[in-house]
Amino acid sequence: MPPEAKAPDPIIGFAFYSQIASDYNFRGVSQSDRQYSYQSFFETQFFNNLAYAGFYTWQTRLPTRPDFEFDLVAGIRPVFDKLSFDLGVIYYYYPGETPLIINGTTFTTRNTDFIEYAGKALYQATPELAIGANVFFAPNYLGQHTNGTYASGTIAYTLPATWFSFLPEAYAGGFSISGEGGHYFLGAAKTSATGFIPFDLPSYNYGNVGISWAYKNLLVDLRFHTTDLNPTQCFNLTTDPKGILRGTGRSDWCGDAVIGSIRWQASTANPGVYAEPGGFLNIFK
Repeated sequence: MPPEAKAPDPIIGFAFYSQIASDYNFRGVSQSDRQYSYQSFFETQFFNNLAYAGFYTWQTRLPTRPDFEFDLVAGIRPVFDKLSFDLGVIYYYYPGETPLIINGTTFTTRNTDFIEYAGKALYQATPELAIGANVFFAPNYLGQHTNGTYASGTIAYTLPATWFSFLPEAYAGGFSISGEGGHYFLGAAKTSATGFIPFDLPSYNYGNVGISWAYKNLLVDLRFHTTDLNPTQCFNLTTDPKGILRGTGRSDWCGDAVIGSIRWQASTANPGVYAEPGGFLNIFK
């Protein structure tokens, strides 16, 4: 018999997710005042995911009180055998911001929108083990007129299904563990809130480790996040309003945190239940 014909790679594809998390943690710092956050993502992919463009939305509770965070992303993802790259740009937009003013004193800038350039590399060492490295550079971090560079390494390992043989066979697979360790290099802010006098933002180390479980289109994640920022440094970085109102000059937004999330996701490459007869209703069977 002749070999089965391979379907042509799609010219255009997509990916999306919608999730709720017990906190929105961005590189070790809470963006939602240690409270829950609704989040979403949509991406259009071109030429079998060689190029992409999309957006994220994040529910936030920040000092400048934006309506939410809206991130625009675009880039390319070249692949060379087991090594893949993601070279892109991210624009962080916070609509509806107002400066934080307490007792006539202005503590924040009016606008914290900023652009960031990203470079990521991922090596699929084995079908179960993936190792990555990332660099993000913002020439005007949070509108503070200073550079921000975040560099990190990641590792992810898919756990054997036999470890979970006590579960029904359909649920035993899909478990993985992953972690990240990185450093955020931050310069000196120079804005109207600092009287245009340079104010050193604290650079810091960040790490996370967690376990996740994927079943069809469902992803559940439980993760521990930590930084080496003390509460005073955290306040200097975030301008947490509680540190002002309480007169402590301290914040708990950067401390240790265990965060859980539940996500519904799909893509043209992995449609899950959307490719099955009956669609998403089959997840309940």
